[in-house]
Amino acid sequence: MVAVLLSALAFALALFALTRKRLLLGVIGVGAHSLVLAGLYLVLAAPDVALTEAAVGFGLVTFVYLLALRRTGKLVVAASPLYPLFYPEGERIAGLEWEILERFARWCHRDLEVIWVPRAEIPRLVRSGEAHLGAGGFLPNAEPDLRYTRTLVPTRLVRVRGGEGPLGAVAGEPSPPQLDGERKLFEDAAELAKALARGEVGSALTDLLHLREWVMRDLFPEAEVQVLPEELGFAFALNPEDEELWAGLEEFLAELERRGELAELVRRYLE
Repeated sequence: MVAVLLSALAFALALFALTRKRLLLGVIGVGAHSLVLAGLYLVLAAPDVALTEAAVGFGLVTFVYLLALRRTGKLVVAASPLYPLFYPEGERIAGLEWEILERFARWCHRDLEVIWVPRAEIPRLVRSGEAHLGAGGFLPNAEPDLRYTRTLVPTRLVRVRGGEGPLGAVAGEPSPPQLDGERKLFEDAAELAKALARGEVGSALTDLLHLREWVMRDLFPEAEVQVLPEELGFAFALNPEDEELWAGLEEFLAELERRGELAELVRRYLE
């Protein structure tokens, strides 16, 4: 009877190990399966086989785990800084998106590496495979060959008007067609703000989070602010060919949302 129960348990653990998406759970399942098989052989009066099974099984588990870790390696993120989503703080990195990616990296047993680049460079790095993810206040645009996660933080575009002149915007950011006239593109929001302050552009197109930063710094107290009606949202950008990474990140975000942790993170960083 005990042998039958152990056989059934070994079969169940084998199914468990084969159907896990998370590496750690699969490895735990394989280790438990080996331990149950060793117990089964012991019940069947074959202690030498039981010891061999235990030794070989746990050696194999260790080998598979180390091999899998080596293959998965790093999770490279191409990002542009945006407080409070993804920004450098001394020698470390902080922000809502950073904390989400830190948790996700632990979840899938990968090390995070960040490449700081201008917003316009992110799609190229993700498409070429030099980076796995685009982050740092990334607003989905009409770029080809990119796939986006669910919205993390909703936002809208705003036009900050300081006077007469062309419209300034960050290269790569969404640009509504209804805003006619001459446009000048800048590498990042900091350069855009400087251009608006110098009068190089008459108005600046940005998002609500960048506007919040400008207001907190009291940069343009006299400027006229026009909030555009289209609803947008910050998200992570991925290469559509990396289906496994996209599915894993979506599963992870869905679990955070289901447990209410995503809403709590948003509240903590944005309120």
